Amino acid sequence: MIGFAQKWLDAHPRVKPAALVLYYLAIIALLVAMYGRGNFETPEFVYAEF
Repeated sequence: MIGFAQKWLDAHPRVKPAALVLYYLAIIALLVAMYGRGNFETPEFVYAEF
């Protein structure tokens, strides 16, 4: 299975860079969705009193 995928990727060299671009755009979109509303507060448990 992995050998087939490797041969297919070798035959289609533009797929890997395109997949990486989509991957990084998805990460950026997720970060914007999480923090785009200006909610930059840290969770309360980070500042627990000892």
